[in-house]
Amino acid sequence: MQISKYFKPEALMFAAFLATLPIYSPNQLLFETELLQRAAYMPAFANTLLGASVVLGVAVAIVSARGRLAVILRGGVVLVASVAYVAGYALFALAAGLESFAQPIFGVTAGLLLAVSTVVLSVAWGAYLAQFNLRQALLWLAVMVGVAALVELLLSSVTFAVGLIVFAVLVPLSCLVPCWLAWRGRLIAVREAGEAESRSAPTLGAMAQLRQMAQVVAMPFVGLMVFAFMMGARKFVLFDVVHMEVLGCVLGAVVVLPICLMRTRVPLMPLIYRVLVPLFALLLIFLNCFPASTGPMWFAAWMSYVFYGAVAILALAGLVAAAHASEFSSGLIFGTAVAGFSGCSLLGVIATQTALFQIEGGGPALLVVSTLYFVYLLASALLAPWKRDRGDIVLEEGADAAKAAPVRDVAARCEELADACGLTPREGEILGYLGRGHGIAFVADALVISESTVRTHVKSIYKKLGVNSREELVSKVSEE
Repeated sequence: MQISKYFKPEALMFAAFLATLPIYSPNQLLFETELLQRAAYMPAFANTLLGASVVLGVAVAIVSARGRLAVILRGGVVLVASVAYVAGYALFALAAGLESFAQPIFGVTAGLLLAVSTVVLSVAWGAYLAQFNLRQALLWLAVMVGVAALVELLLSSVTFAVGLIVFAVLVPLSCLVPCWLAWRGRLIAVREAGEAESRSAPTLGAMAQLRQMAQVVAMPFVGLMVFAFMMGARKFVLFDVVHMEVLGCVLGAVVVLPICLMRTRVPLMPLIYRVLVPLFALLLIFLNCFPASTGPMWFAAWMSYVFYGAVAILALAGLVAAAHASEFSSGLIFGTAVAGFSGCSLLGVIATQTALFQIEGGGPALLVVSTLYFVYLLASALLAPWKRDRGDIVLEEGADAAKAAPVRDVAARCEELADACGLTPREGEILGYLGRGHGIAFVADALVISESTVRTHVKSIYKKLGVNSREELVSKVSEE
């Protein structure tokens, strides 16, 4: 487990981007001034920001699905987006401090600037973070989300002037790494190198790619969407000082950190979403069964923020792992994520204005939403084994021989076969799993790719090794 192999200190600047990300509602706590609340500025700004982010995120996903991600990751495009990011926040700050700028037209302008720049910078950061595998992503994202949340807590407790100075430092820092790497062409080079093996697969349309991507990251994506809705709809200040949606991310990071260090014999992604997250959901369901105003019920309300903070980190790590696997473009993954996150945040904001969500501060309605998500988690965990073809999970014949052999001997033999038969690095990686007796479903979960892509690689491996079945392949690996 080489968690720190590809880590570089500049990745910590992603925390600055998270702390200033405008589509995440707690980041706007600094600018909740009386001036903006009196004016029509905030509705114009928020609706434009979130609505435009949905449209632009979908557009970027479509462009990326058609193989044009390099256009978005060009140095000039990322630089212009960074300038727009700074300009959008500068205009927002002026509106928060000066009444002459607190007009709807300036809100629309700032919202458009931040929407365009947020989508481009999110994809650029996603392309950079794609160097991390799942365990690495869990570790570094937990650290960066935790740091960003701590910064948000500090910003919410200082005066407007002090917060504005800190924000003025964080905004340029959040653009520095993607700007520098894109200008030097490194973002494009990294993604092209990672996606090289995917070019041999049949080209799919945008909708087909989305359907295939859903097979891989449906659980992380749904978790991120529910998190976005809950954070947009639910505001709770503990002791009139600490914003729980922010503190939840800090504690969620603490919960996630041990997961990246777990040693398991099964792939980490299904372990997270079929065991760990459902168990946490069951705990919350149990606590929510107690009467209102009791200790367990209060603890459940408090722990729900920790739960969603952890779910958000796990979801981001899952998306990064999918980008790392290079089956799908980082533009497709993160463009879709930004569009969905913005749309769900907007729905959360709209929901707070409805009569249903105004009953008892929206608690009962939000409990229904949480319960539906818990049911989805538990149902997915219970139904997952039934969705798998038994022939894809365990090899029928020859597997025992492969599993009986020492892991190092099998790995060495697979490497020899890969070199001798001219397998690509990804094919060699898959051969290693097949040689140890694992099936297609296991390989797909381990590599965070779709089963159809694994099957495509397996067909190529069979052809190059001159075998016609998995039994023959395992026998070939077991040969001395």
